Amino acid sequence: MKVPKFFYIPTYLLLLTVVLFSIQNIIIGSLAETFIFFYPVWQIYVFHFLVTLIILSVLYLVSKKSPNHIGYVFMGFILFKMAASVIFLIPLIKMKDVSKIPDFISFFAPYFIYLLFEILITLELLKRSET
Repeated sequence: MKVPKFFYIPTYLLLLTVVLFSIQNIIIGSLAETFIFFYPVWQIYVFHFLVTLIILSVLYLVSKKSPNHIGYVFMGFILFKMAASVIFLIPLIKMKDVSKIPDFISFFAPYFIYLLFEILITLELLKRSET
């Protein structure tokens, strides 16, 4: 029995998460004396991992059932991801008299890396649906 290629994607996603988490954890650890971070690094990466896993899983299912709608579903999930990010960041946004820039950089640097990963996988699903 041949294992579909998509089942390797969670492995790549987990590997990406571990590598990025390790790098960012080292960087945040070295900046801990200078800046106070509201969110621990692990919370940021759990959020990004789960949201990306949900998006890619649904995109895979859509590519099997209705490959012509992958792009629309992807765009809808990008809006979902933005809304989920705002909801995740509400406690930080509501804080007063604190520098929020380090936390926003800490959150949005992996956000865009995960977004790039999602785009690459979506393009692969689109290519596969055309054949």
